[in-house]
Parts: sequence; structure tokens; C-alpha cells
Amino acid sequence: MKRLKLKSNVKKYGIITITSIAVIIFISIGIYSYINIKKQKELENTTEYKLSEIGYSEDDIKVLTKVYKDKELNYFLENKKNDDYIGIISEKHFIKDYFNDYLEYLKEARDTNYALAVEKVNTKTNKEYYTDPEVTDTSKNELMLVNKYYHLPDDYTPELVTIPLAYSFGELGSQKCTQNTYDAYLRLWSEAKEAGFYLMVNSSYRTHQKQEDIYNQYKNVQGTEYADDYAARPGYSEHETGYAINVTMNGYTDKTFKDTDAYPWLKDNAYKYGFILRYPEGKEEITGFDAEAGHLRYVGVEAATYIHENNITFDEYYAYFVK
Repeated sequence: MKRLKLKSNVKKYGIITITSIAVIIFISIGIYSYINIKKQKELENTTEYKLSEIGYSEDDIKVLTKVYKDKELNYFLENKKNDDYIGIISEKHFIKDYFNDYLEYLKEARDTNYALAVEKVNTKTNKEYYTDPEVTDTSKNELMLVNKYYHLPDDYTPELVTIPLAYSFGELGSQKCTQNTYDAYLRLWSEAKEAGFYLMVNSSYRTHQKQEDIYNQYKNVQGTEYADDYAARPGYSEHETGYAINVTMNGYTDKTFKDTDAYPWLKDNAYKYGFILRYPEGKEEITGFDAEAGHLRYVGVEAATYIHENNITFDEYYAYFVK
């Protein structure tokens, strides 16, 4: 009888154990399901999930969330997926504040050249020259921008030093520039001499009145359109900043300097001393002027190096890093 009772207890407790396990499994499944449902709901509430539902890929979402945060992403959630958004935002020199301007340019141009759209909008060259001009920030010193969209204030007068006749053409005291421009030019001049080139400054600082005289000379003879191609309007000239100099060599003019061996040397080395070729070939639509082989602008070594290595203009550099 004892043995039979033992078997009965085993059977009884075995049934209880199985039932307990079943209950535990059932509860575990319930908890697991609840957790998964909760996680799914949390996932569905994330911006990333909502963007994916609209049609953005994982890579697209990484691009968007890298640039835009929190409520800024609502714009993309409230609008249909647009490939132009990702194309524009992925550009190296994309500026968030200009997003709508980029889209407007693409619409008007009926083109999907995103690099060109960013370049045009950043430099304001999507607009007509001299329209909606801004007074440049002269406190930025050598990094101030002066072009057909940014002009100097009427009372701007830089502190200048005279470039000696050993390094310049013209009458004694006629060539001037800022001190840091002059110091950098001496270093550039010395290295050019070591390479066998004797560079000379043939144009430098101009007063507002001098620039007005030069511009009007072109305008009175050839008309406004011609004048705007070859000379800046008074107040819009780099030569009024004190940071611009034109160089050439004995026997060569501004136009023929590009035919010298010194020109390619200058293109390859000017940045080391803080200078850029301000109006390079192939960038006329951005700078607004025909190429000038000998027009140097002092911007400092850091800016000049970036501009040189990335083959961009100072107009582009200013928009992305300075403004």
C-alpha cells in the first residue's frame, strides 16, 4: 500500500509540475508579446520609422538626421518623399538656411545638378549682379567678402603701408596694402625669386574715387555691360580693401602674365603664403569677372589652403565658413 501511495503522489505532483510549467510558459509568452508590442509601438512613434514609412531608405534617414534634429524633421514628415531633398543635403557645402533657395533654383533651372545649385545659391550668383546688395562685415578683416553682391561701407578706410619700388611698379608711394598683406607678399616674393621669378606689384589699394574713375572710364567708352565685365563698381572692388594686389613681371601686362612660367608657379604656391588667385579661369560665373592671372587676394594661410585644395572660390569659402 505504501508503494501505491508513492506512485499516486508522484502522479499527483507530476501533474502539478506540468501545469506550473505550462502556466509559466503562458505567462512568459504573454510578457514577451507585451514587450514586443510595446517596443513596436515605441518604434512606430520614432521619427526614423515614420520617415521609412514615407519611403526614405536607411541611408536617406542617416543623411536627414545628421543635419536636422527633432522638430526640424517635421518638414520632411509633412511632405512627400522627394529625391531632391537628399541630393541637396548630401552636398559637401550644403547650408541649412538656404534649403528652400536650393529647391527654388532646381525648380527654375529644371535641372538636378545639386552641386551647381549649392554653388549658385551659396554665392548668390543665382541672382542678377548688384541686386539686393549687402554691406560686407569689415570686422572680418582679410576674410571680408567684396564682390558684386557685397560692398564696403562708405566710410571704410583701411590702415595701409607702402610697398617699396623694389617690389612694385609705379611712382614712389603709389602702391599700398595692409601690413599683413605686405608681410605675406615679402615671403612670397622671396620664394618666387628663389624659383627664378621676379614678381612685381603693378596694382594695389585704390580709393573709392579712384575705383569710380576706372569704372566710369570703361562705362563711358563701352557701356555699362562692358564695364561690369571688366571692372567693379565703386565700393564693390577688392582693391578698396587693401588686401588685393595685382602682380606681373617686367615686360608683361596683366593680360600677358598668364603666358609666363611664373603663372603656374604662382597657382601652385601662392596659398602657402595666404594668397589666392581671386579670379581663376573657369570660375567666371561665380566671381562675376573675367579671369585675372595676377590678381592676388590675401585671406590667410588656413583659408587659402582650403580654397586651393578644394578648387573653390573665395565666394564659396565665405558662404560656407565665414558668413
